[in-house]
Amino acid sequence: MKTIRILGFWICLAIGLGLGTLAQKAPQPVGVSAADTAFSAGRAMEDVRAIAQRPHPTGSAEIVRVRDHLLTRIGALGLEVSVRPGEGFRPYSDDGRSLGVAAVQNVVGILPGQDRELPALLVMSHYDTVHNSPGAADDTLGVAAALEIARALKAGPVPARDVIFLFTEGEEAGLLGADAFFARDPTARKVGMVLNMETRGDAGRAAMFQTGPDNGELLALMAREAVGPSANSLASTVYERMPNDTDFTHALKAGLPGLNFALIDNQLAYHTPLSTPERLDQGSLQHMGDQVLPVARALADAQSLPARSPNVIYSDILGLILISYSTTVGWALLVLATALIGFVAWRALTGGGVTGLEIVKGVAGALLLLLASALVLHLLGRLLQVGDGQRLYDILGRFDLLLLGAGALGVGTGLLVITAQARGARRIWPSLAALALGGACSLTGGFDPVGLGLGVAVAVLVWASLGRKVGVLGVWIGGLVTLLLASLAAQILAPGATVMLVWPLLVAALGATLAMGLGGTRDRRVALAMTLVMGVLATLTVAQLTAWGAWTFAGIGLMEPAVLAVFVLLAAPALVPITFDFAESPWGWRGVVLLAVTGLGLVVTAAMPAASADRPNLTEAHHLADPSTGRAWRVSTLPQLDAWTREVLIADGGVDLKQQTLEPFLSKPTWMAETRAVPVPPPILTAERSGDRLIVRVIPGAGTEVLSLKIRASTALHDPRLNGRPITLVSQPDSWSTLTYHAPDPNGVTLSFTSEATGRVEAEVMEFRDGWPIEAAAPPAKPAELMATGMSDKTAVLAHARLAW
Repeated sequence: MKTIRILGFWICLAIGLGLGTLAQKAPQPVGVSAADTAFSAGRAMEDVRAIAQRPHPTGSAEIVRVRDHLLTRIGALGLEVSVRPGEGFRPYSDDGRSLGVAAVQNVVGILPGQDRELPALLVMSHYDTVHNSPGAADDTLGVAAALEIARALKAGPVPARDVIFLFTEGEEAGLLGADAFFARDPTARKVGMVLNMETRGDAGRAAMFQTGPDNGELLALMAREAVGPSANSLASTVYERMPNDTDFTHALKAGLPGLNFALIDNQLAYHTPLSTPERLDQGSLQHMGDQVLPVARALADAQSLPARSPNVIYSDILGLILISYSTTVGWALLVLATALIGFVAWRALTGGGVTGLEIVKGVAGALLLLLASALVLHLLGRLLQVGDGQRLYDILGRFDLLLLGAGALGVGTGLLVITAQARGARRIWPSLAALALGGACSLTGGFDPVGLGLGVAVAVLVWASLGRKVGVLGVWIGGLVTLLLASLAAQILAPGATVMLVWPLLVAALGATLAMGLGGTRDRRVALAMTLVMGVLATLTVAQLTAWGAWTFAGIGLMEPAVLAVFVLLAAPALVPITFDFAESPWGWRGVVLLAVTGLGLVVTAAMPAASADRPNLTEAHHLADPSTGRAWRVSTLPQLDAWTREVLIADGGVDLKQQTLEPFLSKPTWMAETRAVPVPPPILTAERSGDRLIVRVIPGAGTEVLSLKIRASTALHDPRLNGRPITLVSQPDSWSTLTYHAPDPNGVTLSFTSEATGRVEAEVMEFRDGWPIEAAAPPAKPAELMATGMSDKTAVLAHARLAW
């Protein structure tokens, strides 16, 4: 029995990690022979292969081919099809002096319903990509899924309401197609519910990560209908507070309810040339359809859409079922947890199994476990220095190793704290180590108050929790009380966040209640059964936390690995009863060392540069021409240059390669080498006065995908208008204001202001066209271990205008 209890920690940890990992795997794709009304990834992949042949950003020639494909496919499905041209707008800066605009062409297909006056269901995805990615996932997966959903719905009975399939353009440029639709398209007024499909990776399960307001009945419908649902309310609660956006953001601004789905595994392919049909996980496409199609069918067939009802708390259980409940039930669960923990504490205190001081030290130990794990993982994040896209993609190439390594370090730190409490470790050395680790956080990236604060807090908690042995009940009950207090705070401040707190708390409280109710028995069979029950509860807790933790780490872990410390704390109350015997044994310290060495080895391996054809690094180089001065440069905006990029920059007569600025477009030091000037047709930029209006006009060169127009006047400018229509663009004297226009009209873009009686203005434009200049020396083929990013392999052209009046 003793041996079982000593090994139980490792057994439960291994099985729990395995189950949690399996729960994150996407289902097998369904082939083309599936029933007409079923979702088939095999059928949808035909559209993925047709669309994701090459990058197709807004303004490119390639996006015209993709749009034609969409129109043909939608028409062949028998839907009402139309193109909705318009303009989308988005502020590119908080001060209002930078505005993004695009001439977009949204594509709409409508499956007519029996009653066309009913509010329609909108199924949304975007068909543009970033400039150097074919976008098989982002968002061709969503587009192909929408087409397959449309086909499956058309194959069934006529729905009760219209189903509108919206394929937006300009999402990558700032949700510009969605802005044009929800703000100015009359069809938007018919929409009553929105389902959006997005991606941030090329693999893994699709998760519903964001909902609209008053989601109670809608989540209940999803729980009934979706196959293999993935969702939890904490993710939605956190996402609402993040700066990230999707097209769904504009649906929310319009006050519409709905669900937002995405997948985020294999982010190495996100916005890179690796996002090809061959690399796309077809199981991910299948899982997207398995969730969205049945939900869409239920909404389309319903006589009334789900009524607005109070938000609910929800989560899937290992990707099998979705549980949702009201905040009232959430409070009831906390009352139950409080009662169970109160019973456990009462029995332990009255039975002499624990003292009040031990419970207090247990609470301090739980906080120490949380903050010590956070300190170690925060230091890891500082050492990784994921501060730019180049370094980010270096790490993404070995993401799984980093996740495992960070997890091992977090668990090892937690085991260290429990072992120190079980054995009554001395306090001086751990407190000094905490201060040293906190100070070490400032060794890279400048002074780090967060790391230093964590170090000080851990040092204080060491003195509060260590020094004398704490029994298993003190550590166990202290962990339960800590988690209960955190759950109560979350229930008050953000009820949606409680799901990851309350569920592990209830499982651990149930185990503690059984132990206190049946503990002390001399019946070996009962004792063995209790040990097995504790093991099962711990294993299930670890499995669910593994699934939650892996998804959370994929979302924000590279920026802050310390997020895993929360999951270490959540697992601790369930693991304590089967961990304590091991922690008390001579093997306790050795287990800590094993986890630390394993974690460090995995992290070091993940952090070592190892570019290959499967995991290439980023490169970026483009041609910049200023025909008015007869000068040209080769430019790279990446902070670090590899040998190939350096060679490209100095080729074709390049000289004086260094980091420099070129105002007003390159205001930060950028790698530039002056190169041989070759003929490049410039845009036509003019500035003139007409009455009291200052008029700046750009006629872009052939093939221009995007242009950036900068204006700086010596006097105040008012009443900005774009092509005659009022816009919001702030102008301050002697400061640059920027208009970035995607897919500009070949006939020209006109920006005008009301100006003062006298003044002067400077106008600068930079436009990007695909490919290198025809007469420039073409760069050699990229090595297999490099992939283009950003505006690589394009030609930027400058033009200038000045006017005084």
